Amino acid sequence: MNALKAAIYTKLTGASALTDLLASATSVYDRQAPRGSTMPYVIFGVQGGGDENITQVRYKSWAYSLKAVSDVSLKTAGAIDAQIDALMHGGTLTVASWTNFQCVREADFDYVETMPEGRNIWHVGGVYRIRLANA
Repeated sequence: MNALKAAIYTKLTGASALTDLLASATSVYDRQAPRGSTMPYVIFGVQGGGDENITQVRYKSWAYSLKAVSDVSLKTAGAIDAQIDALMHGGTLTVASWTNFQCVREADFDYVETMPEGRNIWHVGGVYRIRLANA
């Protein structure tokens, strides 16, 4: 759902409290960062979801992962994740032709990735449930 992806990107890049912590104001990527991207950045991606088929009104329920990726420190990744959470948990998204009636964090995760040369990259984030009703 491209309109939802656009809404998430706009929400995240429109908040200076978040973008001030990133390599640039546009360091937010769908699925994966382009090769050679400077960290820290944010990656978001759909984990699953779709139609709920529970009433006559069309509802969609999506699970999206949103995470901070940093080669600076776990603390840096955690600070970025805190800003993502402040924007998303209980927040609203403007999605063309849909009404966003719920956006909540359902799960947390954090892990470290050790690169072949020994450098650590921290990933800290959460899975967000985003529910939409056909406007």
